[in-house]
Amino acid sequence: MTAVRELRADTPLPPRERLVPGREALLEAARGRRSRGLRDWRLAAVGAAAAITLAAVLGTQVLGGEGSETLPGARSTYFLELGSAKDLLTDAADVVAAGPSVTARDGQWIYVKSGEVNLTDDSRPGTSETWMKYADPSMEDGKAGDDHSPREEYAFLKALPDDPKKVRAKARAFFYATDKSETRTEHEYRALTAVLSRAYAYDAEDLAKVYRALATIPGVRAAQVQDAAGRDAIAVYLRNEDPTANRDELLLDPGTYLYSGHRWVARSAGEQWKKGDAVISGVRLAVAVVDRKDERP
Repeated sequence: MTAVRELRADTPLPPRERLVPGREALLEAARGRRSRGLRDWRLAAVGAAAAITLAAVLGTQVLGGEGSETLPGARSTYFLELGSAKDLLTDAADVVAAGPSVTARDGQWIYVKSGEVNLTDDSRPGTSETWMKYADPSMEDGKAGDDHSPREEYAFLKALPDDPKKVRAKARAFFYATDKSETRTEHEYRALTAVLSRAYAYDAEDLAKVYRALATIPGVRAAQVQDAAGRDAIAVYLRNEDPTANRDELLLDPGTYLYSGHRWVARSAGEQWKKGDAVISGVRLAVAVVDRKDERP
């Protein structure tokens, strides 16, 4: 089993006009200045998280935004380097911890609406809906390899210590090594980003510990990008010294810092793409806790 059962999904982002102050503050942070603008942006992000508290209490995360018509034609996107992601992820942890938690119970389902563009696949880009059991014994206690049910992942988050080093160790064990060539740093990055992408139900303070642990991994970088739905996003990725190595990016909503998708970006040209193209780009459109399969929020 793979470490992450890819759902190829993304979370819609807030309108662009709301993100302009945030982008400017991020640029200031990237230049090494912990400006008042960044603090103001963090407060705005906390407000954005509070604005979806009611939805989260009801078990639904559908983040408002525009620009979702871009998906079928997604290819090249802008890429604005922000430098080290350490400060950004530390701020993200504070915002997430101050935001709402999402709970579920046995017998409920996790609904995910997602979209994907894959330049290696001839299939037509589009959206899909997935329902998974919150509590699924067939995906627990090692029965599904390194895959896990949402309930087991919730339990993993609840048991996390405060020490980022210990969080990294627990993540390595939870999403164990599947590639002998993978370095310890690469393993920790993969495991922590897998946790973030699959955190469907969580306590906000527990989830924040994952961001703080990710901030301590050397070589983690951030960039301002545009996702396959044409929306602004923060890309987090692990630096690779090989200039031809393709880049795996975790996408975060710049308003709430929650997972919003993923990208596999080409750093060299291929038969069907050019350097800088998002060869595989997944976007999450909605995620919710529902009472039965086929129910939509």
